[in-house]
Amino acid sequence: MSEKKTNFKSLNNYAEDVYKCTKCGLCQSVCPVYKATGLETSVSRGKFTLLNGIINGKLKFNKKVAKNLELCLGCKACYDFCPSGISAEEIISAARHESAKVNGIGFIKGFILANFKSNFRLGLLKMILDAYRFIFSFFEGFIPKNLAGIFKKPKLIINFLNLFNSQLKEHIKYNKLKPLKQPSSINIIYFPGCINNYVNSSVKNAVLMVLEKNGFKVNIPKNFTCCGIAARSAGDYKSFSELAENNLNQIPDNVDYIITDCASCGSVWEFYPDFVRQELVNKARLLTEKTININKFLAERELYIPENAEINKKITYHDPCHLKRFQKVFEEPRKILKKIQGIDFREMKDSDVCCGAAGTFCISQPEISKAISSEKAQNIINTKADIVCTSCAGCKIGLSQGLTEKNSTIPIYHPVELLAELYLIDEK
Repeated sequence: MSEKKTNFKSLNNYAEDVYKCTKCGLCQSVCPVYKATGLETSVSRGKFTLLNGIINGKLKFNKKVAKNLELCLGCKACYDFCPSGISAEEIISAARHESAKVNGIGFIKGFILANFKSNFRLGLLKMILDAYRFIFSFFEGFIPKNLAGIFKKPKLIINFLNLFNSQLKEHIKYNKLKPLKQPSSINIIYFPGCINNYVNSSVKNAVLMVLEKNGFKVNIPKNFTCCGIAARSAGDYKSFSELAENNLNQIPDNVDYIITDCASCGSVWEFYPDFVRQELVNKARLLTEKTININKFLAERELYIPENAEINKKITYHDPCHLKRFQKVFEEPRKILKKIQGIDFREMKDSDVCCGAAGTFCISQPEISKAISSEKAQNIINTKADIVCTSCAGCKIGLSQGLTEKNSTIPIYHPVELLAELYLIDEK
């Protein structure tokens, strides 16, 4: 990637925003990392003090600065409270890019990104996970559901297995449903993302079933790659640019919608225009406008809800940061859930506070991540819900992590999985 051929901002381009920070400290009141650590450098105000020194040439990027830049979830909670309207998420991303040139991104992140960039490696991962899933399903009936609640030691290993298995549990297997509406002429491209394609296809199955039931034909290009959000978050702009260009090249210009089901995958498309070569900028802008989350797409249409089928469950919903704050979608999933007969919807406390996963944050900062996830899990448990819903594959990890720590086995669904389940009940 030649940085001269792209339009993304460098840290110096954000100098005025960094100077604008009045150090009022309002960001402290909403920063989950600050709440968990109490460190001034974990909050936006503290990071801006460091970055101000770098911009003025009084400080250089070093390991300590890089470590402090790690202490950000990218949740944008501080943006809503900042009286100066500063987007810390964008500034810290740019700073990580500059820091990565000096300090690198670290072995773990480098290993993860190398695999996300290669569909061949992700394909190998899928083969391994499919084999594990087959073996686990064979012995599942002999394994207690809540291992962590039975064995106290080694709790770390048991919790990891519970967390790992929860990510592989397929709620919905694909079934060809009878469409109830005339075929729509809308040209839809569906971007399923890495988790759906290589780890767990349950949400992908549900999206296809719900759209087909409502008369929509869906196309999925074969050569989509990772959306690139992990690369951007790590400051690896070269990889992000390559992934963005590949995905854009898979989509014809005459598409009407690009549907995403994962909040993280959907949010990153808005950055594509600034990270691709000039000849792709107009296409990137056009396709960004056509990208829509599945909750919003369904909520804006006359969605089929069967009258003689119901799901009698207490449901609560966690707002993914990348859906509510980046895409302004938060009422739509609730509207869908409340349409399903039998559902007793229960709002949880702080439903829009980050789950603590934040991509690779849960791996690079596990103790802080667990502390944030644990509080989220307690808020879920307090609702006495049978199921917690969310719309992000990354949040599913954060919620599972917290619930596992609390010895809870509350299942995690995407709203479209419940819709697909409703349709299956309807067709029985």
